[in-house]
Amino acid sequence: MQDRLGRYVLRHGMQDYSVTLGSNRLVLDCTSREKAFVYRRYHVGDNGSGSEELKAESIIMTDEEEAVVGVFPIPPFQTPKAVARNVYLKFKSHIVLDQKSEAVLYSKVPVEIGVFRQSKDEELLLDAFSIGIQQYALYGPPETGVVCRFKESEVSPVESQIEAKKYEEAIVRIRIANMIDNVVKVSKVIIPMEGIIIDHAHDDAWVPGTVDMTLDAAFGKDVVNVRLLGTKAKRADKTSRLQKEETITFYMDAGY
Repeated sequence: MQDRLGRYVLRHGMQDYSVTLGSNRLVLDCTSREKAFVYRRYHVGDNGSGSEELKAESIIMTDEEEAVVGVFPIPPFQTPKAVARNVYLKFKSHIVLDQKSEAVLYSKVPVEIGVFRQSKDEELLLDAFSIGIQQYALYGPPETGVVCRFKESEVSPVESQIEAKKYEEAIVRIRIANMIDNVVKVSKVIIPMEGIIIDHAHDDAWVPGTVDMTLDAAFGKDVVNVRLLGTKAKRADKTSRLQKEETITFYMDAGY
């Protein structure tokens, strides 16, 4: 089966692309207009009637003979609108760690699908959509809490035991280090994912690098420092396909 995620090269006169992802059908039109290519996304009705509703459309104007459109997994913060920067991952099984010990675990986070117009080393987001149901949760108190994209997921020390749904989820590697003098029970982690690049191959997706969750004590209070190490992020000054390694940090202060 041909991969659906990846780069599509559009040339005038070639056959149009039609890509189905869940209830979304993407059409890349190569034939309808001179010096232009058209991107459309339709929502396919689930009532058996075969009806389609146009959800997004972009006309790509260019003097070049071809244009490139990329369809990739992206961090889950675009739909229904951009209201979050972090993923609130709740473990279905609690993780119990001895004092002064660490563990490496695997779980999965939600992703969305982004459609990009790509040119040289730049890209522009044309459309974003979610195949799965979007869930959000507040981390922290109502007055000062942070709105996060929410996911309840299995967790395992064996990566092969975690199965991520194509186009909906990505595998994530989590290292938990308990540096305090007590046995702890960990039930959640807040993962900063804004702007990162999610890797994919054969339509499987994973978060590059490691979520490093360190439990420590400072001034008589437990402190949880979450860092996304060795990940890849877009340049902050502009949308770009150029990748660089980043360390992204979030401080959890409302328990673990």
